[in-house]
Amino acid sequence: MNNFNAHRTLILNSTFQPLSVASAKRSVSLLLSNKINVIKESNLEIHSENKVIKIPKVALLTYYVKAPYARRVALNRSNIFIRDFNTCQYCGNTAESIDHIIPKSKGGKHEWLNVVACCKKCNLVKADKLLNQTILKLKNFPIKPEGNFWIKTIIGSNPDPEWEEYLISA
Repeated sequence: MNNFNAHRTLILNSTFQPLSVASAKRSVSLLLSNKINVIKESNLEIHSENKVIKIPKVALLTYYVKAPYARRVALNRSNIFIRDFNTCQYCGNTAESIDHIIPKSKGGKHEWLNVVACCKKCNLVKADKLLNQTILKLKNFPIKPEGNFWIKTIIGSNPDPEWEEYLISA
């Protein structure tokens, strides 16, 4: 049980849409109360006197939950990095900071369409200039996250590989 506290279970709605991520303790509780069915088991087990329970990696709710898919995704550094795949949107290197395309000092707003992940080098080059005042070019224009993006903010940028087939629509 050494990985018990670090284990996470992907919980799917009865429609197979990603709904949440649960701790091992929570997923076992849901399993014992017959609220989920196991789709994929992990190698982790818990033992009682007369029972062995494999902790689920992916589980399906036995009932439908009206999910908050229109949930507003917080505009913060972590979510910008997730949206931009931890990649500088100017040069393609690993992102280390965020940049306002139109600097706040020039009237730019702190909103999804004006913020990108970038590396320190590009951030220093851009400083508080407009893009046309630099040699930098955007590789991808920023978008406002829609649909099931919020589940990625729960899962993070490195989901369990065994979850991938269930996250395709997320």
